[in-house]
Amino acid sequence: MAQQSSNSDSSAQQAAHVTQPLSPNPPYLREFAEEILNVRVLDPQTAYQIKGQPGLKPTVFVADSLLVRGQHPDTLNTLERVAGEAGFQLVWDPRIKQDQALLNRAKLTDDQRSQLQDLWVARVKITPVEEPLEAVFKPIDTWRLLQAYRVAVGFDAERMADVGLEHPTSTADVKANPMTGVHPMTGVHPMTGVHPMTGVHPMTGVHPMTGVHPANNYVYPGWGGRQPVNWLGRAPQPTLDKSSTVRRPVVAILDSGIGIHPWLMDKSIIRNPKVMGQLIGIPPVSIQADLTGVMDKLVGNLEQDSGHGTFIAGLVRQACPDAKLLGVRLFHDNGVVAEGELLRTLNLMVLWQMLALNGVKGCEPVDVLSLSLGYFHEQPEDVAFDALLLGPLAALGKLGVAVVVSAGNESTSRPGYPAAFAPYEVNGAPAGVPDDTDRIPVSTVGAKNPDGTIALFSNDGPWVKYLRPGAALVSTFPITYNASALPSNAVVTANGETRAGLDPDNFAAGFAVWSGTSFAAPFFAGQLAELVLKRYKAGDDSADPVKSVPRLRKVLAAIPVRPT
Repeated sequence: MAQQSSNSDSSAQQAAHVTQPLSPNPPYLREFAEEILNVRVLDPQTAYQIKGQPGLKPTVFVADSLLVRGQHPDTLNTLERVAGEAGFQLVWDPRIKQDQALLNRAKLTDDQRSQLQDLWVARVKITPVEEPLEAVFKPIDTWRLLQAYRVAVGFDAERMADVGLEHPTSTADVKANPMTGVHPMTGVHPMTGVHPMTGVHPMTGVHPMTGVHPANNYVYPGWGGRQPVNWLGRAPQPTLDKSSTVRRPVVAILDSGIGIHPWLMDKSIIRNPKVMGQLIGIPPVSIQADLTGVMDKLVGNLEQDSGHGTFIAGLVRQACPDAKLLGVRLFHDNGVVAEGELLRTLNLMVLWQMLALNGVKGCEPVDVLSLSLGYFHEQPEDVAFDALLLGPLAALGKLGVAVVVSAGNESTSRPGYPAAFAPYEVNGAPAGVPDDTDRIPVSTVGAKNPDGTIALFSNDGPWVKYLRPGAALVSTFPITYNASALPSNAVVTANGETRAGLDPDNFAAGFAVWSGTSFAAPFFAGQLAELVLKRYKAGDDSADPVKSVPRLRKVLAAIPVRPT
């Protein structure tokens, strides 16, 4: 009986643990200490607020820039006036003129051009006027300036939504992508602490569940963290031969780029695509960094996101071997991208899709877009305040592109974006972004463990409709990566053979284990592409949004969602 009582108590404790809600406050908002991309933390307790606005949530934002949509005269004039009154001037990103020229000469209909011009977002830096009246003046507070702008436009909803903060979207602090161990300069450095294979190892020493936050155990090699592995199976086998006329689904991967790997070297892989000669995304730091995954030459370590895009490409290829992959470099191996670059890249993707539908040579219609990053908005209750990011995603949905995004790795229930753009319900009532039938909705994917349970790191909420494997996955990795970490031991025997421990960052075998919701999402994207391919094989392959949008909505509707 005593044993039965003990089991009953244990079951009750387990049930209580299972029903415990996730924290609405992501850890990075509490722990954020270092400036990355010149960011500040918005503290709702001290931030200026306008009467009647939705309540504020903590977030981080770039300290000296704002994002402006559409270039409407009322927006520009008002913003310039309020900045001038505060003693500052506007310095526009020079690429806005280049982008406008691109739109002007693109083979678009008048409606398409007008739509893109309304969506296009430009970054504007806020700098002191050349001759400030005061010898000593305060630095710009872009949040306060944004509030002044909102008051000045008279709370006009459309004009208010034209201007927003620029948030850093990153894997370094928002952790929307992989679960990666600490950087040697911010955590244990091989010269100042223990070597991971010669000191305390998670498999032989301190258990990650008893020494650190339980969700962080996934960063350790052996517990789902990034490490080299061998692949002994066959490569994914396409079902269509080169002579086939069946249309192949196109999956755009907006990530860190696709490296060198035998699975990813055929003509169906398009790296660094351009639209009308304009690179979509950002250029590499250098050819050397591309080949090695190393940005810091003095330390020589792999960055947090080194190999991330290649790993994702392999997951899509495993799920849909026939898919064409569009590898767009959205961020470098450090996993950080300013929101302005994200928006520009998405708008260039909208332009690509429009030109593809118009039959312009060199642009092929995209079916699925995989996006594994995010940030936390300061006013999530009012979607209008995040119109800058929602705009291009909604436009892609209307043009026949199914956007698949990761839920995030913060173990939080707070809505992150673009994840929370997926339509959802609360208590049976629609919430967030309405599910319009004329576009394909955003699909948000959380991560599962190998045993089918939900990974501890996975963010959660009613907007996370799908769960896919995202912990301890095996996929492709650049075969050129061999960074500065070394095996614990290496010895040359008398007959000249080398015996060694595992080299933690030598990926010559071409495969790795890794974990994160950013890997669950592209696996789902690959599955979606495979389902689309079945429609194409049956002859239902029109790229016209009149047919492609209903087709993909039907495909999504047939995929089981998680129970509510």
